[in-house]
Amino acid sequence: MSIQNRAVLQQSLIHEIRRFIAGTILFNQKVADRFGLRLTDMQCLNVLDLLGPVTPGKLAECTGLSTGGVTVMLDRLEKSGFIRREPNPIDRRSLLIRINARKMKKVHPLYEEINAQLDRFLGEISPSDLKSVVAFFTQMNAMRSGDLKP
Repeated sequence: MSIQNRAVLQQSLIHEIRRFIAGTILFNQKVADRFGLRLTDMQCLNVLDLLGPVTPGKLAECTGLSTGGVTVMLDRLEKSGFIRREPNPIDRRSLLIRINARKMKKVHPLYEEINAQLDRFLGEISPSDLKSVVAFFTQMNAMRSGDLKP
């Protein structure tokens, strides 16, 4: 492959990644609007789903929000029933934030169709191509600071 063709291919990939991110953000905004939440609130719920129960400090670290901003967001999420603050069994001075699974069951149906489409699409991709895609996203996530690891 020529250098010029590779450059065009790389630019095409970057363009498609940007389209995917924009589409995802816009879809998540629609879901947030439906529940009277903010986009940041939805992303906090996503982070909690990925990490499991974490402290507010860990949420601030992962989201890039200030601790005050996280507190305000958690107040909104707790008031709307999406999260619970619980004592941290490892450190009595802190709290753990836990998703209310019952409340999230109301959100999941909004993602069912897109998840079904994704499952069908991924089912058509060869295992070796899937491994390449997983490696690609693993490396992309590793390049980002504040990676979402517990």
